[in-house]
Amino acid sequence: MTHVSETGTWNVTTDRSDLPYSKRVHIPTLLQVFSNTASSYKYLYFLSLLEILAQTGFNQLVIDIDDIILEMLVNAWYPHTYFKLSFGLNDRIADELNRLGTGNFSVVKGAMGNAKNNLKAQFARLDVKNNSLSTYVPFRLLSPFFSDRLRGTKDADRNKTIMDLAWEQFDRIRPFYYVSKDKRSIVMHPEWMLYFNENFKLVQSFIAWNWLEYMQKRNPAVPNIQIKLLPPSTRNPLTTQSGFWRTVLRQEQLTCIYSGEPLTVNNFSLDHFLPWSFVAHDQLWNLIPVSININSSKSNKLPSLERYFNRYADIQSKALIVYHNSPGKTPWKTIVEPYVADLKIKPAELFDRDKLFIGLKTMIEPLYSLATNQGFTAGWEWKTRS
Repeated sequence: MTHVSETGTWNVTTDRSDLPYSKRVHIPTLLQVFSNTASSYKYLYFLSLLEILAQTGFNQLVIDIDDIILEMLVNAWYPHTYFKLSFGLNDRIADELNRLGTGNFSVVKGAMGNAKNNLKAQFARLDVKNNSLSTYVPFRLLSPFFSDRLRGTKDADRNKTIMDLAWEQFDRIRPFYYVSKDKRSIVMHPEWMLYFNENFKLVQSFIAWNWLEYMQKRNPAVPNIQIKLLPPSTRNPLTTQSGFWRTVLRQEQLTCIYSGEPLTVNNFSLDHFLPWSFVAHDQLWNLIPVSININSSKSNKLPSLERYFNRYADIQSKALIVYHNSPGKTPWKTIVEPYVADLKIKPAELFDRDKLFIGLKTMIEPLYSLATNQGFTAGWEWKTRS
């Protein structure tokens, strides 16, 4: 399983014990940091800390906690706001994003690094200092290093106890870092800094796997969740899909299912009937040609099924028949594979309008309901501008 990150690729493995052994630091403690974790804070904090260390070339021991919190909020924005994933009922990061009013932030398209930097610049204009998220997580990430000493400690006293122990036992126990006395920064342990530098990809993978597992438990029915935890990477060009519809439009006069305007080979754009930010794929059965001015209005909204489903299914049915009878560059087998695999119908049934309609409806309706429950706006209709 693979994630793509701003700094490279998350190679997410299923084996959590494959982190390299070290004589300098205690790897079993690292493996325990996410034990019994009931919120997203530790995953996002650790991931954000690791990214900041990488951004500074692993040469900066003192890290501002506010910088880590800012990175956390940026990393949390995409799964919460863009992809509308749940972090859990008691998780405060979603509440903090809502409190900061980040729902209207714009998203740039293109390389992931550009998208994330653009989002970070928007966050930087907000007051994220003294954020409530910094109250616990910088301390609680160190809990496994002092589990024996913390046993029986009241929750209200744990932060101070961890802070004191990290300072006192910094050279002997070697925690990841200690928190400065003013609680505004952390000071990394040089040995852990060296370990993270030498094994950056593996440690990042370890965090990513645990983060994915946590989010899957809280979003069990969400499709393609593994690529919804980070800003979307540079999208693959829709070359095959565009070629399919151009071949069809050369043979058949079609109209936009939303506006009713005629479509031509040189005058259409591709629309994800169910928004990409929900399905996170470019399967041909979810892509249709529309008037060029439609996409900006529809955005990531769900179209009205009552008004548009039959039109959507009808244009799919016509297109498959026309393409099959046309000389196309892409082999027919490649075109029909996602229909057969996803809609659970036989290749010959693609030419049966009623069976195709049933297959599409069986696929679309439950996904539509799930997207609505996740918070995607449903019932969108095209309004002609006067």
